Amino acid sequence: MKKTLTLAVLVLSLTGCVTVPATTENLVTQLDGPLAQLQLDTRQLQLRLERLTENKECQQDNQCKVIGVGARPCGGPDQYLIYSTLHTDEKMLSYTNDRYQKLKKQQNEKLGMMSTCQMLMPPASSCVAQKCSLGQPAS
Repeated sequence: MKKTLTLAVLVLSLTGCVTVPATTENLVTQLDGPLAQLQLDTRQLQLRLERLTENKECQQDNQCKVIGVGARPCGGPDQYLIYSTLHTDEKMLSYTNDRYQKLKKQQNEKLGMMSTCQMLMPPASSCVAQKCSLGQPAS
């Protein structure tokens, strides 16, 4: 009984072993190299943009704005962020967005990204219940 149990444990532990393909060197280079760093830098800038625009408190519609961020392979931003001018450092937001757009363009090129060449139109922003939101201003 003990031999059968030991043999069963040994067989089960060996079935989890997988041979590593010979072509992993290229994959490891891509994951550990410049592309990985580019993706990490892009993600960090995206998080920074989100932090810069997270406080959306407002009192009037004119305090709410949208900014196109990112880069689609065919051109133009890949999304829009809404922000409040009361709580956002617009110079820092613009600077961070410029860096983010450059890195997104590089990332798109390196990954050979494609997209529909449909341009996203900037949405309207308004202050609703003292918070910037997308949509038409309340009448």
